[in-house]
Amino acid sequence: MKITVNDAQLYFDVEGVGFDVDGAAAEQRPTVILLHGSPGNSDHTVFKPMFRQLADIAQVIYLDMAGSGRSDDPIDGDFSLERWADDLVEFCDRLGIEHPIVLGNSAGGMVAATYGIRHPDHPSKLVLSSTQARLDPQRCLDMFERLGGEAARQAAHEALVARGDGRSFATYGEICMPFYNPTERTPAAHTIFRLECAKAFHRLGGVWQTMDFLDDLGEIRCPTLVLAGEEDPVTPIEDSEDIVAHLDPSIVRFERFANAGHGVWIDDNDRAFEVLRDFILGS
Repeated sequence: MKITVNDAQLYFDVEGVGFDVDGAAAEQRPTVILLHGSPGNSDHTVFKPMFRQLADIAQVIYLDMAGSGRSDDPIDGDFSLERWADDLVEFCDRLGIEHPIVLGNSAGGMVAATYGIRHPDHPSKLVLSSTQARLDPQRCLDMFERLGGEAARQAAHEALVARGDGRSFATYGEICMPFYNPTERTPAAHTIFRLECAKAFHRLGGVWQTMDFLDDLGEIRCPTLVLAGEEDPVTPIEDSEDIVAHLDPSIVRFERFANAGHGVWIDDNDRAFEVLRDFILGS
């Protein structure tokens, strides 16, 4: 399905019901909106079919951010965390969604955090998964070297520090991405590559390189779950520790996963979804 948001058509998909009726019993279920990572290189399909298992407790909405997947580019060419965060608010307003739970993985977590900072009364809860508030390339390089040796470190250096162009990211994908998780990653079916968005996010001087909202995280007011894998090389667990340290301690829950990498459910599905279900249903 598509809906117009800020004059662009955004694609979304839904699993589960928002209002469940079973005989004489009726239940309003929470709405969970999923935000994918790697804008331009990824889309909502990275969550399928795994997140279908939440559809018995929540209405699950998969969203392609502007410029990614099956959604239009923003008409003004504004690829930014702020734009994607504001799109999320209008998306909810257009569909009548009040106080969603927003789960962002990787770059989606950057958008979710920005949304929580800019619109602190809008979400009911946030899940910040395998993400960061600012890029520290040295942490990534050190972790890639530990997991993949000098070749992985050099490929990461070319992509994140030295060149940041299409060729260096192609090499990065070939050499570095196999180390994202201890478990072999299954490519998402039908993921669509979008060049302009990918360049805007990943290039040197782009969105990923220049973001820094660490000191603004105190603006977030809703309960926030932070998920991080100890074997994640691209958003190392120290990045999540930084996020937790800058959030109000009264709202944050931090779950770290040993022997897990980027997107902890890939490596520890049972525990990850046990934690998610508990957080979604908890008061």
